[in-house]
Amino acid sequence: MKTLMKTRDVVRDVVEIYIPVVSFCIMFLVFIAQIFSRYVLRAPLAWAYEVTVSCYLWLVVLGACLAQRERAHVVFTLITDKMSLRWEAFCTFLGSLLIAVAFAWSLLPSVEFVAFMGRQKTSVLKIGLNIVYAPYIPFLAFTILYMLRDIALDFRVFTGLATPEEIRTYRRENRNEVEQALENVEEGVKML
Repeated sequence: MKTLMKTRDVVRDVVEIYIPVVSFCIMFLVFIAQIFSRYVLRAPLAWAYEVTVSCYLWLVVLGACLAQRERAHVVFTLITDKMSLRWEAFCTFLGSLLIAVAFAWSLLPSVEFVAFMGRQKTSVLKIGLNIVYAPYIPFLAFTILYMLRDIALDFRVFTGLATPEEIRTYRRENRNEVEQALENVEEGVKML
């Protein structure tokens, strides 16, 4: 089991960190080469645009997986900040459920479409567009998994099944309410 968890972590890191880092490095080097070629050699590289755009796509889409894992995406909490912890968890539960269902529903058609795009090639390098758009599939899969993780946490918080540690780490800015919820949980445990 421990080996399986370690393998999972390595695969996640490769997809969410190392591939985007390599994509960024390639994109940056090609960008610099294009500037040098265009302004110093006066001979622009025809393939540089395709490589830069493809690397940018891989960087952004796979980097978004890491942001989802770390819960680092921008969230608008104007309304949920005014709610109690349980109502906030319920609202985020519904939002995460909606996203997970929509992404799960689009997974198979997306796989089919990316495979279909292999028939078309980029204009200069003649690379199949399925390779260019390939990172969208792991993005969907990882996002669904991370949404399910968030759904489970939100469910435990709004039903009162969350542990004190889960409540402590729940994404709330209003720490006073979190502390109040922790006190309620601790009082409930003492009553048992």
